[in-house]
Amino acid sequence: MTAVEFLEEKLLELFENHLPFELLEEAKEMEKKQIQDAYKYSTSQFSVDARIDYPKSAEQYYNETFNK
Repeated sequence: MTAVEFLEEKLLELFENHLPFELLEEAKEMEKKQIQDAYKYSTSQFSVDARIDYPKSAEQYYNETFNK
């Protein structure tokens, strides 16, 4: 669960369906991009030989880690 998903869950408990869902979706997309960028940056810090251990794309990493 990401931080934005956690916040959404807690806000839904408090305010039910009176949330700006468009803003929540936009925040989720922004957070997803930040996570993917961090993954790309972290894997780019290794030599080409070391990156063999990182066959996943940033999209694959995000989906496997956060889409449970």
